[in-house]
Amino acid sequence: MITVDPNKVCYIFDVDGTLTEPRLQMTDALANEFLLWSMQKQCFIATGSDFEKTKEQVPWDIIDCFQNVFCCMGNEVRDTTGRIVDKSDFVMQESLEEDFKKILQNSKCPVKTGAHIELRTGMVNFSTVGRNADFEQRKTYNLWDKKHSERSEIASYINEKYPTLNASVGGSISIDIIEEGHDKGQIVHYLENAGAQRVVFVGDRCEPGGNDYGIIRELQKSNLSFEWYNVKGPQDTLMLLRTNKVFDGGK
Repeated sequence: MITVDPNKVCYIFDVDGTLTEPRLQMTDALANEFLLWSMQKQCFIATGSDFEKTKEQVPWDIIDCFQNVFCCMGNEVRDTTGRIVDKSDFVMQESLEEDFKKILQNSKCPVKTGAHIELRTGMVNFSTVGRNADFEQRKTYNLWDKKHSERSEIASYINEKYPTLNASVGGSISIDIIEEGHDKGQIVHYLENAGAQRVVFVGDRCEPGGNDYGIIRELQKSNLSFEWYNVKGPQDTLMLLRTNKVFDGGK
């Protein structure tokens, strides 16, 4: 069950590119700062990753600072004990899997490492470089993708061919595919239905086509008071915690 104190701000944080570098662990500096900053605040994680990957990146004492963890684009909701309190299912069409195989075969990306298709709760994640890529391979692919826009083109292709699906660029190497309406925007509805009145969101993919955009879209459609921050990495998040008085609930 999700409960909120309507008199407190609901702070939502993405993980990859926000609390951590993609698929890396949270730094001690940010973790220590977050422990102090989050006291007496109600915070929530919003990630495209599953819970196991989230635990690899975010220390357990930091996860314990969050009231709920929204994994897999909000399609799996857990409390801080790790217990699932709500989830959605995703059934991948055979034609979509075939399209993934063709895209992978035709991709000109510099290296392919395996684990290209990953089914998660309520979604599927696809990467041409593959989830087996190490940090340097991820960095190389991300720079290559910024030049060639491969992920944006794949997402556009899927969105055009499959009108009931929504594909968006996520993290540094992949795209997230969900059923229409099952993106991170559903987190806003969870919180609003639980009584939230004000929401602050921090993510690194808040632009249209990014996998954080659903939260921005639904905040703008809601009756909530809100603000959001598009950061370039965890160092930006650290600076927000240290210096932004409005973000910290002040005037």
